[in-house]
Amino acid sequence: MGSLHGQVAFVTGASRGIGRAIALALAREGAAVAAAARSKPALEELCGELKNFGSRAVPVCLDLRSEDSIRNAVAEAVSLLGPIDILINNAGIMALHKIVDTPTNVWDEIMSTNVRGVFLLCREVVPSMIERRKGRIINIGSLAGRRGYEEQGAYCASKHALVGLSKVLAIETQKFGIRVHVLSPGGVLTDLSRELRASRGEPEDSTEWITPEEVAQAVLYLCTQEGAAMTDELCLRRFASEPWR
Repeated sequence: MGSLHGQVAFVTGASRGIGRAIALALAREGAAVAAAARSKPALEELCGELKNFGSRAVPVCLDLRSEDSIRNAVAEAVSLLGPIDILINNAGIMALHKIVDTPTNVWDEIMSTNVRGVFLLCREVVPSMIERRKGRIINIGSLAGRRGYEEQGAYCASKHALVGLSKVLAIETQKFGIRVHVLSPGGVLTDLSRELRASRGEPEDSTEWITPEEVAQAVLYLCTQEGAAMTDELCLRRFASEPWR
């Protein structure tokens, strides 16, 4: 029996990359998984794999830019799997532009997905956690939420905002037994970072970039942390990068 047997997890951005790896890791540990993203075919394929581990798994269409979509997705997941015990806010987008060249619509889309969507999803899920006096929320941040990077103004702003949101959420829910974590990885080999890697001349299969599976292992660590110890933020840097930055 896995360490997460009997728990229900809701994972955003689950159709690929980090979200997909997280969904697989949680299912292997026995969690029931609501795999949420915009691509239904990819989610259905993923859920087929999750069920091979004996996990209950459902694909849930979700557009983080739509309040109605978020409300409906949570309602669907709860009706099929039960109350959400673990919320993984993983979905995110980025674009490379110097601040003076950033189109307003690009800024708005990044902030809407990376911050507003997380706020709305937490607002929808947390009341049930408060009522049951249990729950865990893991917000996938970034080292871009701790420092600045050229051409990543909108993305850095969104990840800094996510940290601030997480800090307040942790303070407001601690007395109800809810644990809020931020997991902040550096460069990860995903479609999201493809343009960034290309701009740096990094090879497509670079061994110096973190894999989605390594991020998923860190998520499992946070999901199973109980007792007196608490990790507010867990940072993962590339081993090849400069230490302590």
